[in-house]
Amino acid sequence: MVNKKIYLSMCNKNSCPGPVHVVEPGDTLYGIARKHHTRVRVLLDLNPFVDIYNLQPGDEICIPPDRPSDQAGFRPYVVKPEETLGEILKKLSMSFEELARVNKVLSDLKLRPGTILLVPTGKNYS
Repeated sequence: MVNKKIYLSMCNKNSCPGPVHVVEPGDTLYGIARKHHTRVRVLLDLNPFVDIYNLQPGDEICIPPDRPSDQAGFRPYVVKPEETLGEILKKLSMSFEELARVNKVLSDLKLRPGTILLVPTGKNYS
């Protein structure tokens, strides 16, 4: 009996938002992330079943789409002096979650005048 490992692809090509990287000998997750200008954490999020300690040639890793297309569809919003987050959300007709999803600066909840926020262009904002 031959001891032969069979590797199954854990990457679903139909639901991958970007290209699929086929692992080559010597590839590491860090190297793949650098090659595709992304972060290891993003790769792990997109590929929850990947065994980072045992990448095998032929394994398929889902890669996020290129950055420029991620940022398309946003416009800047400059926070005005004395303006609160609540006032901004009301003015933009957005939930905090919608705005925080694309603005990491919201994690400290202190918006200073001059802060630039990204606002999706899909809705009609004042």
